[in-house]
Amino acid sequence: MTRRMTFLLLCTFPGLAFAQAPGGSDGQAKAALAPLMKLVGQWDGEARVSLMPGQSQVVRQHYDVTLGAGGTTLYLKGTGRTTTPAGKDSVVFQATATVFYDNTVSKLRVRAKLAQGDSVLAEVEQRPDTLIYGFPLQSARIRFTIAYSNTDWHEVGHFIPPNGQPIPTVDMKLKKTSK
Repeated sequence: MTRRMTFLLLCTFPGLAFAQAPGGSDGQAKAALAPLMKLVGQWDGEARVSLMPGQSQVVRQHYDVTLGAGGTTLYLKGTGRTTTPAGKDSVVFQATATVFYDNTVSKLRVRAKLAQGDSVLAEVEQRPDTLIYGFPLQSARIRFTIAYSNTDWHEVGHFIPPNGQPIPTVDMKLKKTSK
């Protein structure tokens, strides 16, 4: 059960934790991260998480996004909460991520880490006001797409089986609450 929950969380939430690769220039890292500066701040909203086909749960989601290492890394800390039937606030998701410029491959990368200790290194694709990252999972693939502005963050996640249709895993809509 724990392994399945970990898998589902990895599929449904993008949490990341990295450090800049050694030997690179701060200028390259800062330039690569510049388009993502709109994400810096605090974000709140809801995420609809699909745990199994036909089953979903709404989670109150909060992200803190900050710059680190002299502006050469972007840190994301996410927490998802739900209310139990007894009315108690319950944390159901915690993750961190670091977006960094990897000098060895000359591109941005993301390292995601869940509270349970699971970690993954993801490939990143940048488009104007859009960040796409993903990673292989067994014979399938996980992909997250974040469309963002100064005030809005809309993220969708998909589990992509080999030769199959993408299966939605998360649809998260956040609003920036502070810079």
